[in-house]
Formats: sequence, structure tokens, C-alpha cells
Amino acid sequence: AGRTAGRMMGLMAHRPGEVLMLSGRQDFSAHRLRIQGFREGITQRFPHLQLGEVLAGEDNRQRIDRLLEEALRRNRDVVGIYNTGLGNTQVAQALARHRRESDVCWITHERYNTTRQQLARGSLALTLDQNTRQHAQLAIDLMLRHLESGYQPQTYADGKVDFILYSAENVD
Repeated sequence: AGRTAGRMMGLMAHRPGEVLMLSGRQDFSAHRLRIQGFREGITQRFPHLQLGEVLAGEDNRQRIDRLLEEALRRNRDVVGIYNTGLGNTQVAQALARHRRESDVCWITHERYNTTRQQLARGSLALTLDQNTRQHAQLAIDLMLRHLESGYQPQTYADGKVDFILYSAENVD
């Protein structure tokens, strides 16, 4: 998912500049892997985009708001924001406060009311939905297999869950 987000950012950011990476909790491997994949996707294919430090929001709304405010005030050359976790409301508010909704490519995860609204408004370019229904079904299937036969998967990857890319054109 992170590599896909990186590729899409590289294709959608219309000018050279800095891309902010806003991460959720660092003790969750999903956030670390998303950032790693995003970083690889950008650095391997899109030299016109610079990646700064990861803004570690730690799923704390006040911290996210402060980090975004500082980053957008400090750097007028921000062309993209990639958010791996909580804080889409804060991203939308920060872009609106700085009047940057139309010139910053913002990519995030999950299709919620906030992301649907921001896609419809045009301030959010893309969301990668991790398909929570399919994740839940996989978890139940793995638990039942364990209870029935003692099966223990080596990794969660024993069941593949596809993600879906949503834009303003297919969010409904």
C-alpha cells in the first residue's frame, strides 16, 4: 500500500517540492511499512520530490495539528502529504487554513465519512482502503481453522487482502 501511495503521489504531484509524511503509531508495523514503502516508491522513481522527516503524529489529534501547522508554516514548497493513520480531519483543516487545498496532493488511507467528504470537495486526491470487511472475515477464518485443527499461520499474509483505490470518481 505504501509503495502504491508513493507511485501515485509521484504521478499526481504536479511540480517539484517536498512531500510530508504523517505517520500513525510507530509501534504498529502497518504504519512503519507504509512509510517504508512510500519512501522507496518516491526515491526510486520520482527525484523531483523530496522527502523530509516523518511527522510522528502517534494518533494524537492535537500533536498532528501542531506538527502540520509547523510544517506548513515553515515550508511553502510542500507539494504533497501522505498520511498513514489517524488525522485526516486535521490534514483537511490545516490545508484549508493555509489555503493549500488545491495545490497540495494529499493521499491517505481508509474510506470513512471524512475521506468521502474530502474526496468530493477535491482536497483529497486518493485514499487506499484496506477493506476492513475482508480483514475481519480473514481473522474469523484463521481463528476457526486454529480451533478446528490447531493451524497457526506463520504470518498474517497467509490470507491476502486486497486494497481499493478511491478517488472522487468512485467513492460512493
